[in-house]
Amino acid sequence: MKLTTQVIAEIYKDKPIESLKDINVSKREIDSVDDISACKELRKLNLANNELVDEKSITGLKDLEQITLLNLSGNKFKDFTGFQHFQTLCVLNVSHNELVHMSPHITRLKHLKALILNHNNLLEIENIEPLLELNTLVISHNKVDKVPRLSSLLQLTKLSAAHNQLTEVPDLTHNVLLKEIRLNDNKITQIPETLRKCNAIEIMDFGNNGLSNWTDIAALGSLTKLHNLNLKGNPIAKKKDYLEKILDLVPSLRILDGERFDPKFLERKKKQRENVNIVEKKQRMKRMKVQKEKKEKKERGEVDEDGDVVMKEADAPVTEGKKRKAKVTEILKVKAKKSGAAEPNDEPALKKKKKTASDEKDLFFVKSEDKPVETKKIKATKATTIPKESVAKKEPVASAAAIPALLAKPQTKAETGVVGVVDKSKKLAKAGIKKTTDVVAALESESKKQEASNSGTGLDVGGWD
Repeated sequence: MKLTTQVIAEIYKDKPIESLKDINVSKREIDSVDDISACKELRKLNLANNELVDEKSITGLKDLEQITLLNLSGNKFKDFTGFQHFQTLCVLNVSHNELVHMSPHITRLKHLKALILNHNNLLEIENIEPLLELNTLVISHNKVDKVPRLSSLLQLTKLSAAHNQLTEVPDLTHNVLLKEIRLNDNKITQIPETLRKCNAIEIMDFGNNGLSNWTDIAALGSLTKLHNLNLKGNPIAKKKDYLEKILDLVPSLRILDGERFDPKFLERKKKQRENVNIVEKKQRMKRMKVQKEKKEKKERGEVDEDGDVVMKEADAPVTEGKKRKAKVTEILKVKAKKSGAAEPNDEPALKKKKKTASDEKDLFFVKSEDKPVETKKIKATKATTIPKESVAKKEPVASAAAIPALLAKPQTKAETGVVGVVDKSKKLAKAGIKKTTDVVAALESESKKQEASNSGTGLDVGGWD
């Protein structure tokens, strides 16, 4: 794929390419770059992890007059041919390529401040003396066995040459601004006396080398600002009283071999541990309190063995039968209001309620549809039809066929209950039937008939839809 202004315009649709200052086109399988000088304001260009191989593949970049950062990591460059055009560059990243040597073209990058060349196949470091503004040099993970004198690089503050084949530390006498040096994983056996002059060093990594004696690291005693030192993986790190002697040599240390131990940090860490203990104690007390409350609830029967809340009858969900029951009760209340009678209770078992003497006295004024009445332990019902047989036996004077006709007339609410039965007895009297105690028998018989008729209908209380 070729990188063109059209491709850039498609990627950055919302911005005109003339105003773009930062373009990221990494991982797009780009194998060449066309002229993109139309991006006049471009400062940073990321071409990492593509298929660029040589000068021809990046000719379209040569007219970018203001570019300051160029990331070409993860491509296939073998040297710096063609890089001489990027004279405004401050940062050049050519890591993870196939560089085998540093061609003179790099000397044209006079304003370069950071040169990153890790993970290549470099055998030596060359042609960097003219880079007077260079402050960061990263050449780790190569095959370098010697770093040349860097006396011209007076601005150098960071040097990383780890994972190479170095046997000695480079001469850094003139690099007095050096703050960080990483030479771990090499074959270095001694820290030279010349390093004493670099007393601005704060971070030093000499891990996994061949330092074995105290005299090999004596120069560290002059580095008064050194606070982070790594000697792990060296024979000297296995010596007796290693920590104490290192601290005597370098009192400014706060971190040794990745472990921080300075008094302020240790004091803060101790407080943190104490705070953790306090927090854990509070949490433990809280758990004990919860368990105690749970146990008490279990003893009171409020929760079961699994800790689930035991549902009380009052809190139980309303069943369908109860819903129908409530609906019927509501209907009865409405009817009672219309007729001026007393409202029924929610419980259908009013007939189970014991009646006092005063209650029995008032039952003559209560309608049977609202409250069933017990008279001498005999229930009064809505329908009080008197069977033919009982009338016929007690008073044969009247015709048996006349009784049903008298009682077949639809009854009003006033004709139900005991009052209704008395009224019916009067009608029977007019018809020639003598009033006897058979009224009670009639009530009992009618009650039995009503119960028999209701038993199969499902329309009793609780049977309504």
